[in-house]
Amino acid sequence: HTSTEDPCFASQNRVYNDIGKEMLLHAFEGYNVCIFAYGQTGAGKSYTMMGKQEENQAGIIPQLCEELFEKINDNSNEEMSYSVEVSYMEIYCERVRDLLNPKNKGNLRVREHPLLGPYVEDLSKLAVTSYTDIADLMDAGNKARTVAATNMNETSSRSHAVFTIVFTQKKHDAETNLSTEKVSKISLVDLAGSERADSTGAKGTRLKEGANINKSLTTLGKVISALAE
Repeated sequence: HTSTEDPCFASQNRVYNDIGKEMLLHAFEGYNVCIFAYGQTGAGKSYTMMGKQEENQAGIIPQLCEELFEKINDNSNEEMSYSVEVSYMEIYCERVRDLLNPKNKGNLRVREHPLLGPYVEDLSKLAVTSYTDIADLMDAGNKARTVAATNMNETSSRSHAVFTIVFTQKKHDAETNLSTEKVSKISLVDLAGSERADSTGAKGTRLKEGANINKSLTTLGKVISALAE
């Protein structure tokens, strides 16, 4: 995905600097932010979002998490305190699975909270105190994710994956003895590959997965079109 000859290609670092950095700044301002990768099987969605272990190959998610803790550690304001919680789930054939608790094989339910909006019931939310903690959880979650070979990609993601960071900033005013709190949610989404069944050579389970993937992506497309109007 990187080439010095073709200006259309960019390094992982440049992609993060162009997209991820700004989103992290908005999160520190107290906004909820979301980045998602959408495209055909083999286009590079998982590579862009998660990347690889090799040097300079980390994707948006690990780079954003690393910079989040760098900013927290660089803050010398004694009135400020921070807490970070993460969750990682996949949507596979219209079923929600907890990637940080793969033993829970059941289909988690999506509920609607009157103030906070949609949420997944019983989804693990784990507190982390360093980038190393997050990296370990990401690694475990990625191993639990559903991948399979198709004609277009030997490790095609057969599910949508959502990595969520809930970031809380607490400020304590020593003079008034009052505390204020800002809570931001960072949603980082790696969608399954949109595909044509005849291109992927999908049969049986793979074909059923593809039908569910395309069904949810079509719905997403309709939502975006409605918002654009």
